[in-house]
Amino acid sequence: MVFALLAAVVQDTPLFLPSIWSGGAEMVQAATLVPLVLTSVLFDCLHTRLDAAETTAIRPVRLYDTLLTLGTVALALAAGAVIGTATGAESAGTLGRNTAFLAGLTLLCGAVFGRSAVLMPVLWPLIGVLFGMRGPHDPYPWTVLLEPPGTWYATTGALLMLTVGIGAQLFSPNRFARRAV
Repeated sequence: MVFALLAAVVQDTPLFLPSIWSGGAEMVQAATLVPLVLTSVLFDCLHTRLDAAETTAIRPVRLYDTLLTLGTVALALAAGAVIGTATGAESAGTLGRNTAFLAGLTLLCGAVFGRSAVLMPVLWPLIGVLFGMRGPHDPYPWTVLLEPPGTWYATTGALLMLTVGIGAQLFSPNRFARRAV
């Protein structure tokens, strides 16, 4: 609910953030930062567990975690489509893609770094703006979040990151919940 309300309010509002490589302030859509709400809450939900109970569980907990992740991305896609249709905001088309990318990145980093990976959704847009601009309004393809809606390689990168993140979540022998402090 907060995600959809925030996305509807900010729409195509520009933010001016510093960029090191482009040599000044870079204009970024405020909607680029909206998926932080969903991905941070998702990752927190995936970490609120009883490790011993999950390890001995009869139910397929990892499958449920995957379904929760995919449901979160589907919610972001649906909210972006509704907001884009209702308001005509161009940035609404990036909500689902950016949520998928950040969710995958966070799950992948969670498998490696543990609970501190909750910072990844916050750091990635900042890294992208600081170091991911070739020039004004010209992001490198690796930034994904800063690309305009409908960019095929950004969508492909987001799907790939989501797939790798879910794979890391499902098959990580160290299961990131065990590293939580």
